[in-house]
Amino acid sequence: MLYFSEKFEFAASHTLWNDKLSDRENEKIFGKCANRTGHGHNYIVEVTIKKSRLAPGPVPGVKNIIAGDFENIVNNHFIRLVDHKNLNTDVEHFKKANPTVENIAEFAFKSLSDKLKPMELDCITVWENDRTFCTFRE
Repeated sequence: MLYFSEKFEFAASHTLWNDKLSDRENEKIFGKCANRTGHGHNYIVEVTIKKSRLAPGPVPGVKNIIAGDFENIVNNHFIRLVDHKNLNTDVEHFKKANPTVENIAEFAFKSLSDKLKPMELDCITVWENDRTFCTFRE
């Protein structure tokens, strides 16, 4: 099995909040991310695809995605949706789901999984900062 990964970056703001909880409960659960006016991150997203090892050269009936295609797919189907956006208000998905690093990783995976065929999306890792990250895999 071959695994290929590439990292992408995007900048976005968000607020982590649950209206069913008190201010104190939100602050306890979400910490400084519970700031009602929001705050920003420079996220890093690592996209990893996998495919079976094939003999060198073209394989009849199999489209091989090249690096430029891979970058375009990720940029067009995920990065452009979130880059320089307020995730809570500008991204339809996060109007109903808190934009936690876990939910961002799952959203990225679901946004890209069908777009990268014939290769299989193995996992998405999203870094919110140099210490906090989440990997999503189905």
